[in-house]
Amino acid sequence: MVPVEEALEIVLREARALPVEEAALDDTLSRVLAEDVASDLDLPPFDRAAMDGYALRSRDVAGAPAALEIVGEVRAGQWPDLTVGPGQAARIMTGAPLPPGADAVQPVEKTQPLDEFRVTVLSPVAEGSNVAPRGSEVRAGDVVLARGRVIDPAAIAVLASAGRARVRVARRPVVALLVTGDEIVAVSATPAPGQIRNSNGPAVDAQARLAGATVRLLGVAPDRQDAIAEALGAGLAADVLVVSGGVSAGDYDLVEPALLQLGATFLFTKVAIKPGAPLVFGRRGETLVFGLPGNPVSAQVTFDLFVRPALLKMQGARVLERPRVVVELLADVRNRSGRRSHVPARVRFEGGRLVARPLRSRGSGDLVAHARANALVVIEAARPQAAAGETAEAVLLGRFLEDDGAPL
Repeated sequence: MVPVEEALEIVLREARALPVEEAALDDTLSRVLAEDVASDLDLPPFDRAAMDGYALRSRDVAGAPAALEIVGEVRAGQWPDLTVGPGQAARIMTGAPLPPGADAVQPVEKTQPLDEFRVTVLSPVAEGSNVAPRGSEVRAGDVVLARGRVIDPAAIAVLASAGRARVRVARRPVVALLVTGDEIVAVSATPAPGQIRNSNGPAVDAQARLAGATVRLLGVAPDRQDAIAEALGAGLAADVLVVSGGVSAGDYDLVEPALLQLGATFLFTKVAIKPGAPLVFGRRGETLVFGLPGNPVSAQVTFDLFVRPALLKMQGARVLERPRVVVELLADVRNRSGRRSHVPARVRFEGGRLVARPLRSRGSGDLVAHARANALVVIEAARPQAAAGETAEAVLLGRFLEDDGAPL
């Protein structure tokens, strides 16, 4: 049984870089930048009003209240065709260029109109107030996004502001996904006695797509080696083949024999982890092969800890693993498995510290408990019990704090 760190090391060693391609901006979400991106202009590109109000000379209102002549208006998207002179002001809108002569903006709520052509500024305003100077955010030529960044909505906004309608990214890894088991029926079906709906297929599909992959669904194969081998053979043209179920030691766990039949080489077949010990990893040619456990929580946890980092590594991402933090436990946790245990928990800030409340779970089939968790508390194999008040490491899941106040 391979230790967790060693297993991940093997996986990342085998994950080879994918080619780079150019993609349209609207096809970059969750992909990985393959170049440094520099701004092509100063941001902001001009001295810009940060509030609605009046553009003026700060020295003219040092002894405010002061009455100023209104010489015009500057709107966002309009280049000023006026100059602010002594004793003058111009109406200005948020985002508009500061007109020549002005050095500050006084917010409209600190002014009082006298008539159509005059305004009283009620209080002084310092030079530069409520103005974003040209280049104060970014100078032309500055790198605004670095190679290896996973592109999220904020990065897309930066790319757009830098004029990058197309950008160089790693090719999306192609993941072929197979679920096995005689007991598995379609999501839309009503399970007969002894059957369960296919939750692993949609869940792992979603996990792979969130990691930037394109997914080819191979369906559900029954527990027959010929059927499993046929389905797996169709998936070996992908960059990564992921199969859920059939990797334990039972009479109908036929994935390993089918993979061997197809020429795969295994690098490990068990990992000292809970949940998810029967985890198979190997390759056939250039294709990485993962055999995940059939238990739903085990499949999701092992994907998060091993397959996701491999997909990110293949795309050149700088950060491969989920964040880890030290938390204070709010309840006892037992670990008598002899393996590193990952316990579903709710982590939150309380009194300036991170605390974790382990969730009651019925095991690696308890999908609901896993869905309620926003973290996995890690209890090492050599630690049979962690008491309330003690600290432990926790892996933060992608939904950390997003639904912290929601009912469970």
